[in-house]
Amino acid sequence: MKQLRVLALAPSFLFAAFLMSACTSTPRAPLPPSSGEPRAEPQPTLGDLEKPDREKPSREDVEEAQENGITPAHMVGREITRAAVLLPFSHPNRAVRNEAQGMLAGIEMALFEQAGENFLIIPKDTAGTVAGAETAFKEVVEEGADVLLGPLFAQNVRQITPLARDLNIPVIAFSNDPTAAGGGAFLAAFTVEEEVARVVQHAALNGVTTFAFLGPRNTYGERVERALRFEAARQGGYVVASQFYSPYNDAPVDEAQTLANILKPLTEDPRSQIGVMIPESGVKLRSVAPLLPYYGVDFRRLRMLGTSQWNDSSLWREPTLSRAWFPVPSSDEANTFSSAYRRIYGRAPSELSSLGFDAAGVAIGLSETERLDFSGITNPDGFLGANGLFRFRVDGTPERALAIMEIKAGIGAELVVPAATSFTPPIG
Repeated sequence: MKQLRVLALAPSFLFAAFLMSACTSTPRAPLPPSSGEPRAEPQPTLGDLEKPDREKPSREDVEEAQENGITPAHMVGREITRAAVLLPFSHPNRAVRNEAQGMLAGIEMALFEQAGENFLIIPKDTAGTVAGAETAFKEVVEEGADVLLGPLFAQNVRQITPLARDLNIPVIAFSNDPTAAGGGAFLAAFTVEEEVARVVQHAALNGVTTFAFLGPRNTYGERVERALRFEAARQGGYVVASQFYSPYNDAPVDEAQTLANILKPLTEDPRSQIGVMIPESGVKLRSVAPLLPYYGVDFRRLRMLGTSQWNDSSLWREPTLSRAWFPVPSSDEANTFSSAYRRIYGRAPSELSSLGFDAAGVAIGLSETERLDFSGITNPDGFLGANGLFRFRVDGTPERALAIMEIKAGIGAELVVPAATSFTPPIG
């Protein structure tokens, strides 16, 4: 019987969960944030403790709350690990609310498949605001939280991380902004810096040492360009030119022509290869990618580079993307997770639901071995989750084992380098 491999610590110990079809019961749909199982009579919380000499709880207060915190009736008498889930369930944007519910569904899926009888999740709404995140944090501290899953937004993570660090509560957050990591916060996310690094490493291994950038001047585009420069230099190459255009410009012909004029002399050498990073997707990518050949750059000398946004079959018919490389998560784990999620909830997983599943799996697995702390979370062997192998660096940023796809004319995208199944170099 096939198993869904979830968040294994390797090789020191392994925990795996059976697919939902192998279970004798069926999980319910995700509960609303305000819902919960019947609870025992309220236990003393930090709000009931006398703290005349201080305004915020001490570590001793937290330890008492963790021992006597919120306890459903069916868990009375157990030594419980409580994971607070801080997500923007009431965010004004519907797409964000849907993602929050999808992430909660992924967390509950991990709870059902992996947890024993002593693991409890406590969903709390942050509304996506800094004030909401801080309020939710204070509530879950009083309720005895041992670990935080969330928040989602970088500014919210930054707000609660120092508070959690003072109380020795680890934070496994979902922001993809590396500046939100560190100080006790670990990001269970895909960062564009990791994706750019992976595809540039692959390009360098295949003889590409010269790179160029053509993309929008927005936060995403600027992060991609900085990551391209950093990784190109680290691989012994360089970025010959960068051209930014307004994100509202659907036909950046002036910027493309300027870049083309720089690249044309470099492509006269038949041995030359230039990696061109274009951080776009969809219709916009199909309109930008052909501009360099249109302005006279020898397409045979170009190797287009993208991010995981290019994992879209509607793009693969674009002739100028032929031979392009882009990174993706491990398809085996991703497909297994997606199938299980559909079977359980009757719908496709949201874009970020697998991150909730991964983060919850880390917390569950480490709690069972009493390693739900900094040293356990930064285990250099890593974890195997819904998106393949990953681990956390000591600075809190994620490192993921990504595969490389290549777009081939008339065929589509093919896997050319599978995702790694173990981390062999030491963690950075």
